[in-house]
Amino acid sequence: MNRWFQIIIVSLLVLILGFLVLIYIQSLSSHVMTDDNIQEISVDIKEFKFTPSEIQIKPGKVKFEVTNSGSVPHEFLVFESGKTTPIVSMKNMANGQTRESDVVELKEGVYEIGCYLPGHFEAGMNGKIVVGTSSQSSEKAMSYEEMDKAHEEGVKAFPAKTEGIGGQQLEPKIVDGVKVFELTAKAIKWEVSPGKFVDSYAYNGQVPGPEMRVNQGDKVKVVLKNELPESTSIHFHGVDLPFSQDGVPFISQPPIHPGETYEYEFTIVDVPGTFMYHSHHNAEQQVDKGLFGTFIVEGQKNWDAEFTLITGDGSHGFTLNGKGFPATAPIVVKKDQKVLVRILNDGQQLHPMHLHGFDFQVIAQDGKPVTPYTRDTLTVAPGERYDIIFNASKEGVWPFHCHVLSHVESDHGMHGMVTAVIVQ
Repeated sequence: MNRWFQIIIVSLLVLILGFLVLIYIQSLSSHVMTDDNIQEISVDIKEFKFTPSEIQIKPGKVKFEVTNSGSVPHEFLVFESGKTTPIVSMKNMANGQTRESDVVELKEGVYEIGCYLPGHFEAGMNGKIVVGTSSQSSEKAMSYEEMDKAHEEGVKAFPAKTEGIGGQQLEPKIVDGVKVFELTAKAIKWEVSPGKFVDSYAYNGQVPGPEMRVNQGDKVKVVLKNELPESTSIHFHGVDLPFSQDGVPFISQPPIHPGETYEYEFTIVDVPGTFMYHSHHNAEQQVDKGLFGTFIVEGQKNWDAEFTLITGDGSHGFTLNGKGFPATAPIVVKKDQKVLVRILNDGQQLHPMHLHGFDFQVIAQDGKPVTPYTRDTLTVAPGERYDIIFNASKEGVWPFHCHVLSHVESDHGMHGMVTAVIVQ
C-alpha cells in the first residue's frame, strides 16, 4: 500500500511540475498556438512603444490582439518589407481599446510594425516581426554616421515649408460697437510636417484656429458656423462669462448641429491675460483634430516682441502651433529685445518646456498675473497657460522644446515639439 501511495504522489508531483513548466514557457512567449495552428500575438501599445517591439514566430497563420493602454489614440499597422499597403491595419484605436485582427498568412521574412500618426513612429512606436529563422531577422543597426546624417538633415531642413499657417490673428468686424468674430468649423487636410497630411477639424481652415484679441470692457460676439459632419460647440476656457455662454451642450446650450450657426455674446471683464477656446462636444476627438485656438485679453505692453506657442500631442503627433519639427516656426528676434511668449497646452499630456541659453521670468498663469519667478524649464499641464518674458541678450540659435525626450528626438533626429529662438 505504501509503495502504491508513493507512486501516486510522485506521479501527481510530476504532473504538477509539468503543468507549471508549461505555464512558465507560455509566459515567456508573446504568442501561443491554437488548435487550428493559428499563432496569436498579443501586443500592448502606449506612449511611445510597442510591447513586445520585436516578435519572432514561425511562418503560417497569425492573428493579432492589440491593446491601447496609452492615454491618446494610436494605430497598429504591419507592412511586408518594401511594400506600402499594410497587411494588418488597426487605425483610430482609442485609449483603453482592444482589437483583434483578421487571420493573416505570414511567410518567412521581416515585417515592419508601427504607429504612423505624425511623430509617433519617430518617437519609438515601431518594431518588427521576424518570421522564420533568426538569421533572417538581422536588420542592420544605424551606424553613427547614418545617425549623424539623419540628425543633420532634419536640422538643415528647419524651418521646413508646409501648407497652411495656424493661429493667424483674426480681425473682428465692428457692428454697433460690438467686436464680431466669425468662425467656420469644417473638416480639412492639414500638413503637419513636410508631406504628412492629417485628417483634421479646423476653425477657418487653420490648426490652431485663428487668434482672437480683445480688450477689457469690450462687447464681443463670436459667430460659429458648423460645417462639420457632427455637432459641436465652443468653450472659452478660463474667460469670465455668463453661464449661458459657457459652451457645454445639454448644460448651458443646445449642440450646434451640422449646417447650423450659433452666436456667443459676452462682455470682457477679465484683466489682460492669455486664454483659449476649444470645442466642448466630443472634445477628446474634436480638440485632438484641431478645434482649439488662443483668446487674448490685451493690456499695456512692456515688451518688444510677442509670440504664441500652443502645444499639441494627439492625432497630429507632437506639435507646436499645429506643426512638427522641422516645420515648426522659429521665434526670430533682435539682440537685446525683451520677448514675451504665451505658452498654452490644449493637449492631453504634460509638457515641460525648456529654453536653451536664457532664463525666463514667469509673469502670469491661467490669465492672471503672478509674482515673477525665474525658470529655464516650465511644466505646462493640459488646460494651463503661462506668460513668460526673457531678454534676448545673446546672439545665436537657441533650441526651445519639450523636455520629454520622446516628444522631440530619436535616433532619426529631432521631431515634434522643437523650435528655436533665433537672436540676430
